Amino acid sequence: MGSLTLGVLLFAALAPVSLVALPFGALLLAAGPGTRGEWLWVALAAGAGTTLVAVPPGGMLDALSRLWIVLVTVAFVAGAALRPPGQRRFWRLALRACLYAAAGVMLLVGPGSAAPRVWTQIQWEATRAASRSVRYAVEVAPGLYPAFEPAVRLFAAWPLWLVLESLAGLGLAWRGHALIARTPLSATSLNT
Repeated sequence: MGSLTLGVLLFAALAPVSLVALPFGALLLAAGPGTRGEWLWVALAAGAGTTLVAVPPGGMLDALSRLWIVLVTVAFVAGAALRPPGQRRFWRLALRACLYAAAGVMLLVGPGSAAPRVWTQIQWEATRAASRSVRYAVEVAPGLYPAFEPAVRLFAAWPLWLVLESLAGLGLAWRGHALIARTPLSATSLNT
């Protein structure tokens, strides 16, 4: 449990904690909590995840990220709950959830004449956020300045980072749910 706690703390420092909290609470709920302790975990995780997603967004990128978190959570938990126990493989479930969430985002945001402007605005916000983050790193370690521009370009590739953050968050939620639920949907390993 110690390495899981450390993983969640590290994740929370780098990515939206709701990418762990919401799927964790939903997985526990789908597993059918039977004890007060399990219900307490469901309430804490789902409450924290929902609160973080429900706060007014700070821009288009933030709104898109929150939409993604909800869609990837629903796809992941539904996939885990609907599959027979022998077919609940983490990587398959997580990658499919990311694919379904991407399709959902494209369906919800993609249509309409405003779509090109929306995606341009989102990319601009991603580049600005990446620039701000890398600038802070360069202030702490000035020797990193030559890597400023390449790092901003890399971190501004928000679809890639969103998928990587999602896979990490879903993995932490999957592992945590396996440790807490009396009848988990998963085994404790990410391989199953």
